[in-house]
Amino acid sequence: MRLLSALIKILFGILCSIGIIGFIEAGIYTYKLQQPNQLIQLGVGAGAFLLIWFLFLSRKESFWSVVEHELTHAVFALMFFKKVRTINADRRRGGLVKVEGGNFLIALAPYFFPLLSVIIIVVKPLIFSTYQWLLNGLLGFTLMFHLLYLLNEFHPSQPDLQQTGFLFSTVVVLFLNLFFIGLSLASLQGQWINMADFIRLGARETYNFIVYGWSVVNNNLFIK
Repeated sequence: MRLLSALIKILFGILCSIGIIGFIEAGIYTYKLQQPNQLIQLGVGAGAFLLIWFLFLSRKESFWSVVEHELTHAVFALMFFKKVRTINADRRRGGLVKVEGGNFLIALAPYFFPLLSVIIIVVKPLIFSTYQWLLNGLLGFTLMFHLLYLLNEFHPSQPDLQQTGFLFSTVVVLFLNLFFIGLSLASLQGQWINMADFIRLGARETYNFIVYGWSVVNNNLFIK
């Protein structure tokens, strides 16, 4: 069982490292498709949280960031059918989630999964276009919340990262943050099809990179 888990972890890390390139290209393409006013709405929301953070939150731990961190652990534990025993959150002492069992995705979830932003992304297609500007602002606000606390919490001495391995964690967290940032951009118009197009494009660009890489290796190492 440990061998299988290690193999899955290695394969997942390789896929994430390759996917970084494909989804960067997909994200850039998706960004170019967005209307300027929608990008401004996203930027205003992000800037609003950035201002709040610099004025009030940068010098002390935010209780809500601890709550969001531990809740994300718990959500992923439930997704993998693990029993969550307790959830504790304290601004000074930090938080703790006790789960029966676990895996690297549960351990890394708070670093790559912007919980509040994903809730908005899922809700957006269900809301009238009249209110999309407000949701775009909230999306920018929550995405900046996630990214700032990610930068604050992501360091080699973090227990979650020590548990999964810092190099592996860096690759996975980088890839999945790029994925969710791109998905956020694709959601600005509030349509499922745009989000699906982003995922398809990222997957296709990743596949093309794999094919190109294999052709280079094949042409240089397996010369007939």
